[in-house]
Amino acid sequence: MDDEQFAIAKTFVVRIVMEKIPKAKRWSVSKEFKSWIDSISKEQLQEYLDRLRLLTQKRSDEGAHADQQASKETGKFIFFGAYPLAESQKRERLFQIGGEATAYYALALWRSFQAKELESELGERV
Repeated sequence: MDDEQFAIAKTFVVRIVMEKIPKAKRWSVSKEFKSWIDSISKEQLQEYLDRLRLLTQKRSDEGAHADQQASKETGKFIFFGAYPLAESQKRERLFQIGGEATAYYALALWRSFQAKELESELGERV
């Protein structure tokens, strides 16, 4: 990952948390998360993103499967995602909940990184 990709990835991860979690801007934890993201190295960010990708993989796979199924149903036509009103409202809700889930995964994973770091510090003193 080059410097530009590194900066973009850090910005993207912070935006997920700040935009997808209601009231996140008022949480002190979101500010702590942003500070942590701003201070980590490329290698740490890559490890974090790899683990986050594993946590969210199932959701991504389900979304890709739905798109593949829709492509089969539409044949050779380009599928633009036109749905009946009731279904589009459910899909909108699904995307909202999925975004929130990803943001909460991001925060939980960050806390697990912090816990691991503290455990290793305590292990060195024992």
